[in-house]
Amino acid sequence: MNRRTFLKLIGATLGVSTAACCGLGTLATYQPKIDFVENHHQGGNKMSKRILVAYASKAGSTGEVAAFMGKTLGADGLTVDVCSLENVTDIQGYQAVVVGSAIRAGKWIPAATKFVETHQAVLSQIPTAYFTCCMTLHQDTPENQRKALSFMDSVREIVEPADMGAFAGKMDYGKISFLERFMVTKVFSTPEGDFRNWDAIQTWANNLQPKLLG
Repeated sequence: MNRRTFLKLIGATLGVSTAACCGLGTLATYQPKIDFVENHHQGGNKMSKRILVAYASKAGSTGEVAAFMGKTLGADGLTVDVCSLENVTDIQGYQAVVVGSAIRAGKWIPAATKFVETHQAVLSQIPTAYFTCCMTLHQDTPENQRKALSFMDSVREIVEPADMGAFAGKMDYGKISFLERFMVTKVFSTPEGDFRNWDAIQTWANNLQPKLLG
């Protein structure tokens, strides 16, 4: 973190503290209700290989990316389950798993990292891929690509993936809490908008199948 960002963070912290002192504490942390997508794509026959696409999302946009990946993989005749990873308790029976997460403060959402840790034994025995959605890539430069991929370094140490993908995300101020909105606007200067490149996501998903299933 550079000095400028640090000073912004101090100012933001003081601003949030002031809001809390004024009785806005509950309002500041209120999270609008988000519908997290889950769906199932049945393969061409009962013997179709099964893939799990499990994701962690805060405002729902990463879930939409996961659903798009599931649809892309399912179009090739595979059986694909797309689930919020917090609802996944057992990954036995899947021939491959794709795990994705949004980014908060330069890291995967803790639940996503915990998912990889919890299922490390199984994930280590089957092809596993990771993807990240982040606003760092709203400007898709080589430097930002390297930075976005580095957000997955911690989970790579747990289970080395067959492939990784990093994609620009979506920022909707109306789907995050006042506190989060304060941070992304005042500290990180994150622009609002949908920067997801669906062609790039589809290309990655199409190229992913042979890496997962051979």
